[in-house]
Amino acid sequence: MQLNLKKSHLAPLFLLFLLLSCGKDELKIGRENPEMEIQKCIQLSNKKDYEKAVECLEIFKSRFPESPQGQEAELRIADNYFNKKDYLIAAETYQGFIRFHPFHAQVDYATYRTGLSYLKELPKAIDRDQQYLEQAIDLFEKVIVNFPESAYQKPAAHDLADAKRRQARRHFYIGRFYYRTGEYKASIGRFKEVVEKFQEKGLNGRALYYLVHSHLKLGQKPEAEGYLQQLQTGYPESRWKKKAEKKWNRSKN
Repeated sequence: MQLNLKKSHLAPLFLLFLLLSCGKDELKIGRENPEMEIQKCIQLSNKKDYEKAVECLEIFKSRFPESPQGQEAELRIADNYFNKKDYLIAAETYQGFIRFHPFHAQVDYATYRTGLSYLKELPKAIDRDQQYLEQAIDLFEKVIVNFPESAYQKPAAHDLADAKRRQARRHFYIGRFYYRTGEYKASIGRFKEVVEKFQEKGLNGRALYYLVHSHLKLGQKPEAEGYLQQLQTGYPESRWKKKAEKKWNRSKN
């Protein structure tokens, strides 16, 4: 007697068994030829099936832990997490690769991608928490300083400039907050960071203006005059220079 799977209550279980069996076949990794076996995992990555690719690479890594392909698998696992936009897990995985293989030829790549993972994790809105910004800057600088011949020099320099722009905007935003609430001492520290550490033309003139006015509010005229002179020299056509001069002239009356 034949079993009618469509009518039987066993049909769903049978279908589930078929699906699981297919999945097992797809992730079946042999033990003989690592160059051929890793291609199974790479194909999954190419299909953007990142979860299965990670699972496949983990199995591969356990089969060939000492092989060059086993080390490559560690990097590819991090890449798949990055492609999934699981940026913090990707950063942790890249860092693990650097810890275990500090002299590997692709340490520059892993260092750069760790920084990029942190940068990608940051919210775009500057008023949101930017807790990974310092780590990103530090890692991009490491690529530039420690790997002068690296192919990732230019990407690291580009992303470093982006991260520093974000950092300058963050300092300026916090400085403006303190300024608006009358916390002039606190605002001065943030505006000084913008002026002294960053070369952001769109922000420096404004930051100098707020430094002039904040020092005037605190009755610190020599300091205010010093920043006014910087503004006059560096931004002679700026509206912020004109505004600062008006504040300075009023303070003398």
